[in-house]
Amino acid sequence: MAGPPEEKLICRCYRVPEGAIRRAIAERGLRTVEEVTAATRAAGGCGSCWDEVQAILDETWGRPLPRDVPDESGLSAIQKRERIAGLIEQEIRPLFGRNGLDVQLVDVSGDRVLARFRGERVGGAAPSWLALKKHLVRKMAEACGRKMSLVELNVLEQQASQPGS
Repeated sequence: MAGPPEEKLICRCYRVPEGAIRRAIAERGLRTVEEVTAATRAAGGCGSCWDEVQAILDETWGRPLPRDVPDESGLSAIQKRERIAGLIEQEIRPLFGRNGLDVQLVDVSGDRVLARFRGERVGGAAPSWLALKKHLVRKMAEACGRKMSLVELNVLEQQASQPGS
């Protein structure tokens, strides 16, 4: 006897099936890819499934797919994402690694960069950790030609997991 049909896998990095994404959207009223990432980890790895997650959101909420057009900086979100990903691989990850830290680029939306950090000092107020984050933000601004805001997904995920949030 054959088992149930295998569910379509949307996020291959974290092995998140389509049904899990749809349930999280329905149960929590999620409206952005960032919210889906915080809830399910989908689109939180390499980012190749970002458009699929956005398409599920669009299908659910009836919005058309956003166009990736350049902003005042002359760069589209995809171009910013590529520049920041290159910066992280070439400069930031080696520097963070020497300090026992790692950074994962999740998404770039306008002037907001969503990232997840790993390491013992993540989330603390140690001057060395704060200096490394400041360096990252400064380098992202240089790469994109404008001020960029860093959104630490680990902080948002931690707040969401606390009772009463």
